[in-house]
Amino acid sequence: MTSGFDPPILTSSNGPTHGPRASVLAMSAPITSGLRLHWNSPERPGGGIDVTVEEKLHISRRWQITSADSWLHVTDSLIRGEHIRATPGELALDIRDELLEGTGAAYLDLDGWVAAVYAHGEQSSWTDEQTDLVVRQAVKSFHVEQQLATDGLLPPGERIVTMFAHDLANASYLVYAGARLGYANPTTAEQMLDALGHNASNVDAFQTWAQFGAAYVAASSVLYGGYPTDAHYIDAADTVRTLLSSPMSPWTNIGFPGRSAP
Repeated sequence: MTSGFDPPILTSSNGPTHGPRASVLAMSAPITSGLRLHWNSPERPGGGIDVTVEEKLHISRRWQITSADSWLHVTDSLIRGEHIRATPGELALDIRDELLEGTGAAYLDLDGWVAAVYAHGEQSSWTDEQTDLVVRQAVKSFHVEQQLATDGLLPPGERIVTMFAHDLANASYLVYAGARLGYANPTTAEQMLDALGHNASNVDAFQTWAQFGAAYVAASSVLYGGYPTDAHYIDAADTVRTLLSSPMSPWTNIGFPGRSAP
């Protein structure tokens, strides 16, 4: 499944290309590729670090960032994974993971996953509406995983454990976006990148860029799309596939935060 479009991977000579800082910034590559920005520097292609009108509108519409305070709040929340943890899709993954760990099983079919959600909802005194929402997200996640496996983006026998990749990628992008907006001073940006790298390196599910990329595609589809036949899945999958294979990609040259290089 492909759109036939290869997103650009732009690397700045003025930014890090190896080492811990580069590995943290490389998490932004699925987003910066789509926006035609450098993944490793706040400067825009063509010069300058001022934000374009298009990017400013994107940030405002996507994250409701319109001030230094709102930028700091949103970016900090993403670094901590607070956005993704509040979604029913992530809760559905947590319920499945808890059951698999408790039983020692390696796989749970869709019927078993749905039953686990209903049981969890009953134990937690959820309303019918709350339970149905998480059930729908479990069903959606199951089909997204099937599509990822079909497309070769999820290795056989693996599952999506968390969609934290969504928050990590967006936080990495927003740190330098804050610099372009004039909201981030160098000290604040460095502190945020250090915290981001620490949190990313502690996610056991992300040992490789392939695992991170699969989780990013899953989040793009589960959070924003329908079943994995629309642009939310296809565009994210095409971008991740390029990042995992292109010799120009940071993902083929440096390791995920806290991991060894490929």
